[in-house]
Amino acid sequence: MYIFRQKIWHIVMHMLCVTLSLSACSVPTSVAESDHSAILSAHIQVTDALNHTVTLTRPAQRIVVLFEASLDDLYMLGAGNAVVGIPAKIYHSPNLFAAYRLLDSRIAQQKIATPSSWEASTNLESIVALQPDLVLVNSGQQDVIELLKSMHIAVYAVQSENYPQTRKELLDLGELTGTSNRANQLTHFIEHEIKTMQNSSRTPPKQVYYAWSGGRIFSTSGRNSMPNTVMTLAGTENIIKIDVDQPTVNPEHLIEWNPDVILLWNSNPELIYARPELHALKAVQNKHVFSLNPSFLFNPHTPKILLAANQLHHWVNPSAHSVTHASQDQKRILSMFYGPIIAEQLLQLAKNT
Repeated sequence: MYIFRQKIWHIVMHMLCVTLSLSACSVPTSVAESDHSAILSAHIQVTDALNHTVTLTRPAQRIVVLFEASLDDLYMLGAGNAVVGIPAKIYHSPNLFAAYRLLDSRIAQQKIATPSSWEASTNLESIVALQPDLVLVNSGQQDVIELLKSMHIAVYAVQSENYPQTRKELLDLGELTGTSNRANQLTHFIEHEIKTMQNSSRTPPKQVYYAWSGGRIFSTSGRNSMPNTVMTLAGTENIIKIDVDQPTVNPEHLIEWNPDVILLWNSNPELIYARPELHALKAVQNKHVFSLNPSFLFNPHTPKILLAANQLHHWVNPSAHSVTHASQDQKRILSMFYGPIIAEQLLQLAKNT
């Protein structure tokens, strides 16, 4: 009898264990799918300028930046602490260094590594040594991108060649760094400001001629360019009608077009006023030659394309208080991008340039 009871006991216990085991393994389909969705949602996924999917399991903690405009974006987003590598030109260019040293004490002390000099010169070994979980790189550096990916390093390719791209890249960087709320705040602010400018623009729009930096008066920008985007956002029109990004013109053409405004990039308006052959231009006679200077404040490959458009809008719509309003807008916009203290320091830096 004892042996029989013992066998029954073992059978019951075996059946109980089997039942518990099956019960533990039999997760309802809806729960399993829910857990799987939760895991997937924990991943961050965006598509870069090359239409490649970039996936992170968490917001980037160590970022190497090989494209200067993206570095600026990160500081606006409040993600600068994650930066562990920057282009060496940040240290070598006096104008860039003067600005970025205000944004990060590590740059002021030249403590952040420089695995690249210019965008086209990159030291892969230095990048790998920094153990990044994300690298931001110009989309034109295809070889660098492929090599980094082959080493299982997440790479986000940027272009920033027009405003929609610049806007998308800012939002993507917000996703990749866990600062989406800040990215949305910035884009909403920019779009509101653009709508306000365009609603108050004159009809017909003022005609603008753009000239490149370094005194290259007759090197301009066509319709397929960032300067053209600045003009459009400001409610003005590019006097150049072709799509070529950087066409070269001659004085005869410029005199024939006779623009209302001449816009310079990081150059002195006196370069225009000193040319005798340009004295007959409306822009010269009306003293409507303006310069986006210093260049850091007006980089059109960043959200500061808004500041460039805003100042142009004030210049082409002069009033008794336009100088005051332009100055107030500079401080207000830079305060949104960097905070009031840094904004004041950048404006003071601009006055000393």
